[in-house]
Amino acid sequence: MPEATCPCCNSEMDAHGDVVAGHMHHCSYCFGILASDRWLNGNIRQTSLRNLRNGVFNGKSAGYRCPTCQGEMVKGPVPTSKDSSMEIDGCLKCGSIWFDNREIEPFFPEIQDLLPESDKSASRWDKALGTLVGIAGLLSGSPAVIDEDTDISQASDSEE
Repeated sequence: MPEATCPCCNSEMDAHGDVVAGHMHHCSYCFGILASDRWLNGNIRQTSLRNLRNGVFNGKSAGYRCPTCQGEMVKGPVPTSKDSSMEIDGCLKCGSIWFDNREIEPFFPEIQDLLPESDKSASRWDKALGTLVGIAGLLSGSPAVIDEDTDISQASDSEE
């Protein structure tokens, strides 16, 4: 299976799949996904895939090379609903498509079933923010107790 480096954060991506089913590379840092042409054919409805490819491959240069084959990456707008679209990147050489964090969900909602458990729970950003809230509380003299399971959107300042 070809190794791939994330085009967004340069982290090594985890590879899933095989030669027959195709490959999906997942970045556990920024949560981007690089899906091979074969993986896309086997996992995304053909009508969605056709719309996805039409938008991407009729686009303009994305300014970077494919993480797996070094082909030219292009980007283009892809409709996701009646009134909205998002810009998706794809490789002209191998047909792989790059999805930034959560961009694949409109085309393949079942993606959450394939991702590692750590990506389904609170993101590293939520945990980092919880840590920062705790540090801010310590610095202000009123420590807030927030563990990694606390919903930080529900956290309030400590009583004085």
